[in-house]
Amino acid sequence: MEKRPKVSVVIPIYNVENYLSRCLESVIHQTLLDIEIIGVNDGTKDNSVAILCKYMELDHRIQLVEKENGGLASARNAGLAVATGEMVIFLDSDDYLAKNACERVYEEHLNHNADIIVFGSTPFPEIPEPDPWFVWNLSCRDVYYPKFVPDALFKEPSGNPFAWDRAFSREFLIKRHLKFPEDVLFGEDLVFIFQAAPQARGIQFISDKLHYYQCFRQGSLMNQYGDESERRLAQHVRNMRIITDFWYKKGFLKRWEKAYTNWFLRFIVPDLIEYRPANIKQLVKEILDIMEDYHMVGGRGMVNRVLRKITG
Repeated sequence: MEKRPKVSVVIPIYNVENYLSRCLESVIHQTLLDIEIIGVNDGTKDNSVAILCKYMELDHRIQLVEKENGGLASARNAGLAVATGEMVIFLDSDDYLAKNACERVYEEHLNHNADIIVFGSTPFPEIPEPDPWFVWNLSCRDVYYPKFVPDALFKEPSGNPFAWDRAFSREFLIKRHLKFPEDVLFGEDLVFIFQAAPQARGIQFISDKLHYYQCFRQGSLMNQYGDESERRLAQHVRNMRIITDFWYKKGFLKRWEKAYTNWFLRFIVPDLIEYRPANIKQLVKEILDIMEDYHMVGGRGMVNRVLRKITG
């Protein structure tokens, strides 16, 4: 029987020549040696692949997957398709790992055999100061959920919305046919996690800060969308329909409707109030349509009140 590596680290690569060496250095120097490192060239236009190839000459654990540009989700899926490790970490190439990240992940995997292991992350740089929302959402406490309950998504600081601050059982992802949604332009992590978490056989949160998240990078997808509130909010609403449809078809919505509806409203309504996008009436109509289509009985009155308050 062929021996599998303990952890696979999947690294999508697209125009990150200024950051890739830092990312790779953090992975090749992991305290856990039995890992595989999968770099996915998503049609990069700079020298990123040349940098990766130099590291491949130094470390036999690194492999390169070539593909046409298709975005972050498709790059992660391409890496997952060739991964063989027991656990899989999706590491963005402008971020990096703590030296003991893979070792701690595998240790926790042995402790509980959880399908998902969530760990803490440190946002950087310190200037400009990271948004308090990031700091809170990237913190963890030590707690184990042997089966899924809504608190694992909605109450834990790191319950959502990122995929890079957690590790997944590869067997779990394959068994449940879980892939990142390639037709989602922004927020694919959120969609993926809301599809994965309620199907998980155990979710382990650990307080160790095992990841470093570059919360500001000029030209990043996060910053592009962060500056366009109308476009970002419209994508959020589209994602909410995808998630709600999935939960409805799987029976999760019926089982946990109150918790889900509360989160649904907390996720989208505050941004409508803060940004007041020009397309707010259309967005509110789409939100109400989602709630109507999937029989979400609570919250419609709140959404209507928000609309009247903002539009006068």
